[in-house]
Amino acid sequence: MNRNSVGPVMSQKIFSMNLGVETVSLYLLCCAVADAGAAVTRTTLQGKWNGSLTTLEQELRRLESRNILESEGDDSQGEHVYRMVDEKKWR
Repeated sequence: MNRNSVGPVMSQKIFSMNLGVETVSLYLLCCAVADAGAAVTRTTLQGKWNGSLTTLEQELRRLESRNILESEGDDSQGEHVYRMVDEKKWR
């Protein structure tokens, strides 16, 4: 869940970073999940993701490597919970 945000989490900067379509799509999906007040986890994303689980995991790693997403730890089911990082910290 995006506990610290009072408005939408999406940043327009994502469109100027020369990222692939799947990476941007996953970012937008993460934003939608966070804006809905749900925890951003692999399970919540997988239910809405049109691609394969392998692609989902690959794109999660890519967003983490660019510091767009960051793991907050695990939820009660032991699943990683991600949070959106402020765009000023993106790489």
